[in-house]
Amino acid sequence: MKKMLTIMLCAIASITFGQNDSVCSGSCKNVYGYVSAGLSLTNTTPSNFKMLNYASIEGGIMVDNLGLGLVFGRGSLLGLGSSTDNIKNYFYEVKGSGYYPIGGSLTGVIVLGYGGYINTKRNFIEYGVGMSYSVNKFSYGVTYSNWDGGNYLTPNICLNF
Repeated sequence: MKKMLTIMLCAIASITFGQNDSVCSGSCKNVYGYVSAGLSLTNTTPSNFKMLNYASIEGGIMVDNLGLGLVFGRGSLLGLGSSTDNIKNYFYEVKGSGYYPIGGSLTGVIVLGYGGYINTKRNFIEYGVGMSYSVNKFSYGVTYSNWDGGNYLTPNICLNF
């Protein structure tokens, strides 16, 4: 799995860096931080909304059209905030992303991540594609990805700073 992750990260890097005349060889065109929140939704049987969907928050840095972020979230909304809540329900993920301008404020997105559940030996990968629409410092997007073996549609909002 580590070889596959390395190959995918290299592919994203070559796609995104190949679009630039220079990769920060002096000064980058755009360097900024971001924070994003999303709710990942699936249509899997059994259709229990709280059990199968998850929320997450991501923070990271963008350099030109390549991003690197750290995600923190809860693998299921079931039991959130209850007395039976357990740290093993929460996850972390390192996520790389490549962005390609489509036109105007519309951007295509490729994502690849690797993470795990806190205090467990369970790890996962994420890969997918999406689109975002930018208005001033905010981006509104949707991503279709395979996360921890399930397919998810994730609407999100992002603040760029």
